Amino acid sequence: MGTPWDRVATTYLEEWVPRFVPYHLDLVRELALAQGQRVLVTSSGPGAEVLAVARSVGDAGRVRATDANEDMVHLCTERVSGAGFTNVTCARGALEDVTDERWHAIVCAFGLWKVQERSAVIRRWGAALQPNGKVGVLTFGPPDEHDPFERLARALRELEPETVAHPPRIDADRDAVARLFESGGLVVVRHTVLRHTISFPTGEAFAAAIREGRTWRGVWDELGPERMGRVLARFFDQIGGPAAPLVFEPAVTLAIAALPGAEVELGTRASVKAPPLPSHG
Repeated sequence: MGTPWDRVATTYLEEWVPRFVPYHLDLVRELALAQGQRVLVTSSGPGAEVLAVARSVGDAGRVRATDANEDMVHLCTERVSGAGFTNVTCARGALEDVTDERWHAIVCAFGLWKVQERSAVIRRWGAALQPNGKVGVLTFGPPDEHDPFERLARALRELEPETVAHPPRIDADRDAVARLFESGGLVVVRHTVLRHTISFPTGEAFAAAIREGRTWRGVWDELGPERMGRVLARFFDQIGGPAAPLVFEPAVTLAIAALPGAEVELGTRASVKAPPLPSHG
Protein backbone atom coordinates (compact mmCIF):
# COMPACT_ATOMS: atom_id res chain seq x y z
CA MET A 1 0.00 0.00 0.00
CA GLY A 2 1.28 3.46 -0.84
CA THR A 3 2.11 5.92 1.90
CA PRO A 4 0.90 9.54 2.05
CA TRP A 5 4.31 10.53 0.71
CA ASP A 6 3.83 8.25 -2.32
CA ARG A 7 0.53 9.94 -3.16
CA VAL A 8 1.68 13.53 -2.78
CA ALA A 9 5.32 13.57 -3.84
CA THR A 10 4.66 15.79 -6.87
CA THR A 11 2.58 18.27 -4.87
CA TYR A 12 5.29 18.40 -2.24
CA LEU A 13 7.76 19.34 -4.95
CA GLU A 14 5.52 22.10 -6.27
CA GLU A 15 4.27 23.58 -2.99
CA TRP A 16 6.99 23.15 -0.41
CA VAL A 17 10.38 22.65 -2.00
CA PRO A 18 10.61 26.16 -3.51
CA ARG A 19 9.67 27.69 -0.17
CA PHE A 20 12.40 25.85 1.72
CA VAL A 21 15.18 26.06 -0.87
CA PRO A 22 16.81 29.03 0.95
CA TYR A 23 17.32 26.86 4.02
CA HIS A 24 18.91 24.11 1.93
CA LEU A 25 21.24 26.61 0.30
CA ASP A 26 22.26 28.01 3.69
CA LEU A 27 23.24 24.52 4.83
CA VAL A 28 25.29 23.79 1.71
CA ARG A 29 27.08 27.15 1.95
CA GLU A 30 27.90 26.63 5.61
CA LEU A 31 29.34 23.17 4.88
CA ALA A 32 31.96 24.83 2.65
CA LEU A 33 32.22 21.86 0.30
CA ALA A 34 35.20 21.75 -2.05
CA GLN A 35 35.71 20.65 -5.64
CA GLY A 36 36.36 16.94 -5.93
CA GLN A 37 34.79 15.92 -2.62
CA ARG A 38 32.43 12.99 -2.07
CA VAL A 39 29.13 13.80 -0.39
CA LEU A 40 26.24 11.62 0.78
CA VAL A 41 22.83 13.30 0.88
CA THR A 42 20.38 11.25 2.95
CA SER A 43 16.61 11.74 3.03
CA SER A 44 17.19 13.77 -0.11
CA GLY A 45 13.54 14.12 -1.11
CA PRO A 46 13.21 15.63 -4.59
CA GLY A 47 16.77 16.91 -4.43
CA ALA A 48 16.83 20.65 -3.64
CA GLU A 49 20.06 20.33 -1.69
CA VAL A 50 21.42 17.65 -4.05
CA LEU A 51 21.70 20.14 -6.90
CA ALA A 52 23.49 22.66 -4.68
CA VAL A 53 25.89 19.98 -3.42
CA ALA A 54 26.62 18.81 -6.97
CA ARG A 55 27.50 22.35 -8.03
CA SER A 56 29.80 22.73 -5.02
CA VAL A 57 31.84 19.56 -5.60
CA GLY A 58 32.02 19.96 -9.39
CA ASP A 59 32.54 17.34 -12.06
CA ALA A 60 35.49 15.87 -10.18
CA GLY A 61 33.36 15.26 -7.09
CA ARG A 62 30.70 12.67 -6.48
CA VAL A 63 27.28 12.83 -4.85
CA ARG A 64 25.09 9.96 -3.71
CA ALA A 65 21.48 10.93 -2.93
CA THR A 66 19.22 8.50 -1.08
CA ASP A 67 15.64 8.52 0.10
CA ALA A 68 13.39 5.80 1.50
CA ASN A 69 10.55 6.82 -0.81
CA GLU A 70 10.67 5.59 -4.39
CA ASP A 71 8.64 8.54 -5.70
CA MET A 72 11.11 10.99 -4.17
CA VAL A 73 14.03 9.08 -5.71
CA HIS A 74 12.32 9.30 -9.10
CA LEU A 75 11.75 13.05 -8.72
CA CYS A 76 15.34 13.58 -7.60
CA THR A 77 16.64 11.60 -10.57
CA GLU A 78 14.54 13.71 -12.95
CA ARG A 79 15.81 16.97 -11.48
CA VAL A 80 19.45 15.82 -11.51
CA SER A 81 19.14 14.69 -15.12
CA GLY A 82 17.38 17.89 -16.14
CA ALA A 83 20.17 19.96 -14.58
CA GLY A 84 22.77 18.01 -16.57
CA PHE A 85 24.74 16.59 -13.63
CA THR A 86 26.60 13.37 -14.34
CA ASN A 87 28.31 13.12 -10.95
CA VAL A 88 25.15 12.28 -8.96
CA THR A 89 23.67 8.87 -8.18
CA CYS A 90 20.11 8.70 -6.84
CA ALA A 91 19.01 5.52 -5.06
CA ARG A 92 16.53 4.24 -2.54
CA GLY A 93 18.03 3.95 0.91
CA ALA A 94 17.55 4.55 4.62
CA LEU A 95 19.24 7.35 6.57
CA GLU A 96 21.87 4.95 7.90
CA ASP A 97 22.70 3.52 4.47
CA VAL A 98 26.22 4.93 4.12
CA THR A 99 27.70 2.22 1.82
CA ASP A 100 31.36 1.29 2.30
CA GLU A 101 32.77 4.69 1.36
CA ARG A 102 34.32 7.45 3.40
CA TRP A 103 32.51 10.72 2.81
CA HIS A 104 33.79 14.28 3.07
CA ALA A 105 30.29 15.31 4.15
CA ILE A 106 26.94 13.74 4.97
CA VAL A 107 23.89 15.96 4.55
CA CYS A 108 20.43 15.41 6.03
CA ALA A 109 17.86 18.18 5.61
CA PHE A 110 14.59 17.72 7.52
CA GLY A 111 15.00 13.95 7.73
CA LEU A 112 16.36 13.04 11.14
CA TRP A 113 12.90 13.16 12.76
CA LYS A 114 11.87 10.12 10.71
CA VAL A 115 13.86 7.64 12.80
CA GLN A 116 13.60 6.72 16.47
CA GLU A 117 17.16 5.41 16.89
CA ARG A 118 18.84 8.69 16.02
CA SER A 119 21.99 8.01 18.03
CA ALA A 120 22.59 4.81 16.06
CA VAL A 121 22.13 6.66 12.76
CA ILE A 122 24.56 9.39 13.82
CA ARG A 123 27.09 6.77 14.88
CA ARG A 124 26.83 5.18 11.42
CA TRP A 125 27.39 8.58 9.84
CA GLY A 126 30.45 9.24 11.98
CA ALA A 127 31.97 5.90 11.08
CA ALA A 128 31.59 6.75 7.38
CA LEU A 129 33.29 10.16 7.52
CA GLN A 130 36.72 11.10 6.28
CA PRO A 131 38.97 12.15 9.23
CA ASN A 132 38.06 15.81 8.60
CA GLY A 133 34.55 15.13 7.34
CA LYS A 134 31.38 16.69 8.70
CA VAL A 135 27.67 16.05 9.07
CA GLY A 136 25.21 18.84 8.31
CA VAL A 137 21.54 18.72 9.27
CA LEU A 138 18.45 20.92 9.20
CA THR A 139 15.53 20.42 11.58
CA PHE A 140 12.44 22.46 12.30
CA GLY A 141 12.41 24.60 15.43
CA PRO A 142 12.66 26.04 17.94
CA PRO A 143 8.85 26.33 17.92
CA ASP A 144 7.12 29.70 17.72
CA GLU A 145 3.55 29.82 19.01
CA HIS A 146 2.57 32.30 16.28
CA ASP A 147 3.90 30.12 13.46
CA PRO A 148 0.95 28.76 11.40
CA PHE A 149 2.37 25.24 11.66
CA GLU A 150 2.20 25.55 15.45
CA ARG A 151 -1.23 27.16 15.38
CA LEU A 152 -2.67 24.36 13.26
CA ALA A 153 -1.08 21.74 15.50
CA ARG A 154 -2.50 23.52 18.56
CA ALA A 155 -5.99 23.55 17.06
CA LEU A 156 -5.64 19.82 16.40
CA ARG A 157 -4.54 19.13 19.99
CA GLU A 158 -7.42 21.15 21.40
CA LEU A 159 -10.17 19.52 19.32
CA GLU A 160 -8.71 16.08 18.56
CA PRO A 161 -6.35 15.28 21.45
CA GLU A 162 -6.13 11.60 20.47
CA THR A 163 -4.73 12.44 17.04
CA VAL A 164 -0.99 12.86 16.65
CA ALA A 165 0.31 15.46 14.21
CA HIS A 166 3.47 14.52 12.36
CA PRO A 167 6.28 15.11 11.85
CA PRO A 168 7.38 14.93 15.47
CA ARG A 169 9.76 17.68 16.42
CA ILE A 170 13.34 17.13 17.48
CA ASP A 171 14.38 19.37 20.36
CA ALA A 172 16.39 22.00 18.50
CA ASP A 173 17.86 23.70 21.56
CA ARG A 174 21.66 24.06 21.34
CA ASP A 175 22.36 21.79 24.31
CA ALA A 176 19.85 19.16 23.18
CA VAL A 177 21.35 19.05 19.68
CA ALA A 178 24.84 18.78 21.18
CA ARG A 179 23.75 15.87 23.38
CA LEU A 180 22.11 14.12 20.43
CA PHE A 181 25.28 14.22 18.34
CA GLU A 182 27.48 13.33 21.31
CA SER A 183 25.35 10.22 21.86
CA GLY A 184 26.46 9.17 18.36
CA GLY A 185 30.12 10.05 18.90
CA LEU A 186 30.18 13.42 17.08
CA VAL A 187 30.72 16.97 18.31
CA VAL A 188 28.71 19.99 17.17
CA VAL A 189 30.89 22.73 15.65
CA ARG A 190 28.10 24.96 14.36
CA HIS A 191 24.56 25.59 15.62
CA THR A 192 22.41 28.44 14.38
CA VAL A 193 18.75 29.26 13.78
CA LEU A 194 17.75 30.27 10.25
CA ARG A 195 14.68 32.25 9.21
CA HIS A 196 13.41 32.94 5.71
CA THR A 197 10.12 34.51 4.66
CA ILE A 198 7.40 32.14 3.46
CA SER A 199 4.08 33.42 2.15
CA PHE A 200 0.70 32.07 1.09
CA PRO A 201 -2.04 34.18 -0.51
CA THR A 202 -4.63 32.90 1.96
CA GLY A 203 -4.98 30.68 4.99
CA GLU A 204 -6.98 28.28 2.85
CA ALA A 205 -4.06 27.99 0.42
CA PHE A 206 -1.74 27.16 3.32
CA ALA A 207 -4.16 24.50 4.60
CA ALA A 208 -4.46 22.95 1.14
CA ALA A 209 -0.68 22.82 0.79
CA ILE A 210 -0.35 21.19 4.20
CA ARG A 211 -2.92 18.57 3.30
CA GLU A 212 -1.40 17.71 -0.06
CA GLY A 213 2.28 18.14 0.57
CA ARG A 214 3.24 17.14 4.09
CA THR A 215 2.64 14.25 6.43
CA TRP A 216 -0.50 16.03 7.65
CA ARG A 217 -2.20 14.10 4.85
CA GLY A 218 -2.49 11.18 7.25
CA VAL A 219 -4.31 13.40 9.77
CA TRP A 220 -6.82 14.48 7.10
CA ASP A 221 -7.43 10.86 6.12
CA GLU A 222 -7.85 9.80 9.74
CA LEU A 223 -10.28 12.54 10.77
CA GLY A 224 -12.32 12.97 7.62
CA PRO A 225 -13.71 16.22 6.22
CA GLU A 226 -16.18 17.06 9.00
CA ARG A 227 -13.82 16.70 11.96
CA MET A 228 -10.90 18.23 10.10
CA GLY A 229 -13.19 21.08 9.08
CA ARG A 230 -13.69 21.94 12.75
CA VAL A 231 -9.92 21.96 13.29
CA LEU A 232 -9.46 24.26 10.31
CA ALA A 233 -12.20 26.59 11.57
CA ARG A 234 -10.32 26.93 14.88
CA PHE A 235 -7.09 27.55 12.97
CA PHE A 236 -8.69 30.18 10.71
CA ASP A 237 -10.03 31.98 13.80
CA GLN A 238 -6.43 32.34 14.99
CA ILE A 239 -5.09 33.84 11.76
CA GLY A 240 -7.91 36.23 10.86
CA GLY A 241 -10.03 34.02 8.63
CA PRO A 242 -9.57 31.64 5.68
CA ALA A 243 -9.00 34.51 3.24
CA ALA A 244 -6.31 36.18 5.35
CA PRO A 245 -2.84 36.14 3.77
CA LEU A 246 -0.07 34.34 5.64
CA VAL A 247 3.48 35.68 5.78
CA PHE A 248 5.81 34.11 8.32
CA GLU A 249 9.43 33.14 8.97
CA PRO A 250 9.61 29.56 10.28
CA ALA A 251 12.60 28.82 12.48
CA VAL A 252 14.90 26.08 11.22
CA THR A 253 17.95 24.92 13.14
CA LEU A 254 21.17 24.26 11.23
CA ALA A 255 23.73 22.05 12.94
CA ILE A 256 27.11 20.79 11.74
CA ALA A 257 29.02 18.11 13.61
CA ALA A 258 32.41 16.44 13.19
CA LEU A 259 34.58 13.75 14.71
CA PRO A 260 36.21 14.80 17.99
CA GLY A 261 39.47 16.63 17.29
CA ALA A 262 38.80 17.00 13.55
CA GLU A 263 39.85 20.17 11.77
CA VAL A 264 36.97 21.19 9.49
CA GLU A 265 36.16 24.03 7.12
CA LEU A 266 32.98 26.04 7.57
CA GLY A 267 31.38 28.79 5.58
CA THR A 268 31.57 31.29 8.43
CA ARG A 269 35.07 30.37 9.58
CA ALA A 270 38.12 29.28 7.62
CA SER A 271 38.83 26.44 9.99
CA VAL A 272 37.58 25.12 13.30
CA LYS A 273 38.83 22.26 15.43
CA ALA A 274 36.15 20.06 16.95
CA PRO A 275 36.62 19.68 20.72
CA PRO A 276 36.84 16.27 22.36
CA LEU A 277 33.69 14.54 23.49
CA PRO A 278 32.70 15.94 26.89
CA SER A 279 32.99 13.75 29.93
CA HIS A 280 29.74 13.23 31.79
CA GLY A 281 31.28 11.56 34.78
